[in-house]
Amino acid sequence: MKNKITLSVKAKIFLAAAATLFILIIALVFRVAYIRNRGDILNGIEFSKSYSDENGELLQVFLTSDDKYRIYKPVSEFPKPFLEALLMQEDRYFYRHRGVNFVAVIKAAWETYVKKSRRIGASTITMQVAKLKYGIYSKSISGKLKQICKAIFLELCFSKTDILNAYVNLAPCGGNIEGFESAAWYYFNKNIRNLNLSENIMLCVLPQNPVKRAPTLYKTPSELISARQVLFGAWVEKHPEDSNKAIFMDMQISCVCKFPNEARHFSEMLNLQREDNPVHKTIRTSINLPLQRKCEELFNSYINQNSHFGIKNGAILLLDWKTMGIVANIGSAGYYNNSILGQVNITTSKRSPGSTLKPFIYAKALDNGIIHYRTMLKDTPQAFSEYTPDNYASVFKGPVQAWFALSDSRNIPAIYLNRQLGQDDLFRFMHDSGVSGMKDKDYYGLSIVLGSCEVSMLELAKMYATLANNGVQYDLKFEPNQKLGSGKRLLSKESAFIVRKMLEENTPPYTTKPQEIKDIPVAYKTGTSIGFKDCWSVGVFDRYVCVVWIGNADGEGNNSFIGRLMASPLLFNIAYSVLSDIPKSQLLPKEIHPENCRQVEVCSVSGGLPSENCKTKELAWFIPGVSPIEKCKIHRKINIDTRTGYRTDETPEEKPYVQSVVREFWPSDLQQLFEQAGLPRMIPPEYPPEEYKFDYKKQGYPPEIISPMSNTDYVFRYKNQSKNKIMLCATADADTSELMWFNGTQFIGRSKPGQSIEWAPPPGSYEIVVTDQKGRADNVFVNISGTGL
Repeated sequence: MKNKITLSVKAKIFLAAAATLFILIIALVFRVAYIRNRGDILNGIEFSKSYSDENGELLQVFLTSDDKYRIYKPVSEFPKPFLEALLMQEDRYFYRHRGVNFVAVIKAAWETYVKKSRRIGASTITMQVAKLKYGIYSKSISGKLKQICKAIFLELCFSKTDILNAYVNLAPCGGNIEGFESAAWYYFNKNIRNLNLSENIMLCVLPQNPVKRAPTLYKTPSELISARQVLFGAWVEKHPEDSNKAIFMDMQISCVCKFPNEARHFSEMLNLQREDNPVHKTIRTSINLPLQRKCEELFNSYINQNSHFGIKNGAILLLDWKTMGIVANIGSAGYYNNSILGQVNITTSKRSPGSTLKPFIYAKALDNGIIHYRTMLKDTPQAFSEYTPDNYASVFKGPVQAWFALSDSRNIPAIYLNRQLGQDDLFRFMHDSGVSGMKDKDYYGLSIVLGSCEVSMLELAKMYATLANNGVQYDLKFEPNQKLGSGKRLLSKESAFIVRKMLEENTPPYTTKPQEIKDIPVAYKTGTSIGFKDCWSVGVFDRYVCVVWIGNADGEGNNSFIGRLMASPLLFNIAYSVLSDIPKSQLLPKEIHPENCRQVEVCSVSGGLPSENCKTKELAWFIPGVSPIEKCKIHRKINIDTRTGYRTDETPEEKPYVQSVVREFWPSDLQQLFEQAGLPRMIPPEYPPEEYKFDYKKQGYPPEIISPMSNTDYVFRYKNQSKNKIMLCATADADTSELMWFNGTQFIGRSKPGQSIEWAPPPGSYEIVVTDQKGRADNVFVNISGTGL
């Protein structure tokens, strides 16, 4: 008897230990499975990359690798009425059972397999999640058992909220649409939170039979209507206040049956950036959908109106420079138009910017004290070493003020200024701005001024935003509410301000302006690439930077592609339309100039500080301590002997035949340009031949050597001695009639101002000096080497 009792106790202990071990093993299995799922039922399930505008309106949704549309939305963001209707339809006892409703399972098995009267389901939401996650075929007995086991596992490992969250994001809703957020956007182009009761009930009944119930654009299946009526009846029992909506349950459903297709290129660009960074939730972007649609409407209308000029393609980028967010972006005139290579995103493509980078040369020249707002610059034919630039239509305008040279896009002044900048030039600015893919500086030479270094629209917009942000550069933002950071100063706030003022003087393409925005300036610059392949217009107005490009994605040129004629009208269409829609209270206040930026009086002809001889004066923006201080050299008072016509030092007070007059003393190259234009200037008289006035050398312009350029290397070919020559040419003051050329102290020859003479020196290093009869001089250094080729 004692042995039996002992055996019985041992058996119980053994069984208890075995049961405990079994439970531990099961718990361990569940724990391992839970860890493998990383605490997330949806782990391992790919969701569509989707993008919305700054207000949550869907822009684009992309297919997953298994060709499904699944837009993730946390169940916590679903409206309570929708979830209530869903549980009413799918699983009324969801919060009571532990994964399986055994009463319903027994009933379904009896009806399906014993009575064989009809096939009915008994799947809970947990069981449906198990089926969807693990791909279980549940129409067989073995499949159903596996589904039940997986459902119990899910209930043990996860909360009810986790399970419901998985279901609302995986539920089949017809075709390749999965999840109710996806279905809401596909069928109604709405966020799930914005659906009405009729639409909510329609979505809730879809998963039970999505093949037969899914509506199309033109047809609502009768089974869908019937199912919706049944669910609505159950809903009204609990919510009698909605009984008046019964009429809507009998009506055909108005469906869109397609996802929104907005800002395709922009969304695709972000999608590529996140290629290796999978995310669940829809990414909210900086795009403002009303502005996006406005730009698209204006853009499409403009392209259609100007198609007879051969305009087929273009691109637009609208940037809020206060936040650095891109609020509108059009990458081409038609994404699906293969004839224009519409899928090529011009926003990110490298193109020649033409003259759109000139403002940054002038900003640098202002910062380096080379110019002020009205400094006189020469727009005359010039050769810069091996580079001989030209203006559009080969028109030169002679003396031009700095603001006009920039706004009218004069090439020669811009190239001259960039050369004067030395190392702190346009190349340096572009490099500091982060322009990608730049080659060595020597690769571009001075042609960089005219657009030989390609940039993207994004890079161009970023540089112009630097002007708008008073010389501080910030990174572009693609999502809202991102902090700007400290930024990087590339220009002084004074030079950025003055350049904006220069660009505001640029003549707009329209003579009229809406009255409500007449006081809001638009500072803009145009650009046309060599070969008429790209034309640009970039503007800054209120809080926006707008970049417009017109051209062909394949680089084919068109003589109509001129920035001022073709891109600027579209820019102003956008600017005027956007500004007109902004309430006055939301417009930026009128700009105040920086503290260290003032307006001073200058001679309206020379741009120098006026003397008593300057009749007309204008105000010019000036940076004290930086801007050049130079008195006017154009207007000079001289005394003329009326008997001989020669200049004299005698005064009218001393001699009655002496007359005091003010004459304009122009350099010879400008004087020649005036003559070519049919506007010759009166040349000041000279002193009598027997008089030599060396003391006047400080009053006029010294000679300026045009050729050769200083610090230039020349290579002579020994096999072709006839061409081993250098042309010597210089401009001079209006009171100069002859120039003398020297190699150091060795005399070379004589020439008139603007006249070229040939010089054939042997290889070596030389200092070339030119002097006029007043003793004023200029010099350059050149190196000459030889080759046998």
